Amino acid sequence: MSQALFPGWRPNGEEEARLAPVASTLQDKAREHGLKWKSFRRPDQWHVTLCFIGNGVQHLVTPELFASFEQVAVGTPPHSFRMERIVYWSNGVVVAVPVACRELQALCDATRDAIRRCGISPAEVTTQPHLTLGYTGKQLPRQDWLADIDCSAAGTFRVDRFELLFNPGGRYDALGSWALTGAGLPRPPEQGVLL
Repeated sequence: MSQALFPGWRPNGEEEARLAPVASTLQDKAREHGLKWKSFRRPDQWHVTLCFIGNGVQHLVTPELFASFEQVAVGTPPHSFRMERIVYWSNGVVVAVPVACRELQALCDATRDAIRRCGISPAEVTTQPHLTLGYTGKQLPRQDWLADIDCSAAGTFRVDRFELLFNPGGRYDALGSWALTGAGLPRPPEQGVLL
């Protein structure tokens, strides 16, 4: 039992239904290519980890952490993203990776900063948001065939809240939830034209 603790975003039921055919295609193609799963995630387990706090650290859940996440929520705008592709990471994880989304990355970074403001060093920061679909349990060579799986039919996913999730074993319980109410991110700086 992992006892994982982290802020995360989860798709709603309608979004799960749109992602399910992509996951089903992944399972079919995995069989064709001889890919064996240690575990394949159920739709109720799908989530994007925003920043991983750690395993067995439920004692870090404090009113201070909740207040810090509230600051994140009021400073981050609701936003949407689309899945770009399915990829295999060398640590044995198969993930759906979104098209680059400035707001989603900003939410990851803001939750990381919120955790650090509470004097907590996260076990892992999220530098590339992703939705884990399955684990192979071992390192494999590159799985280039994953690029052929079309994610476009999954459509757009709406991020209008995030949760503090805890895994007591086989599921994720929400210990807190925050609606995103920010007006918008500042525009990135533009490079002036050199004459």
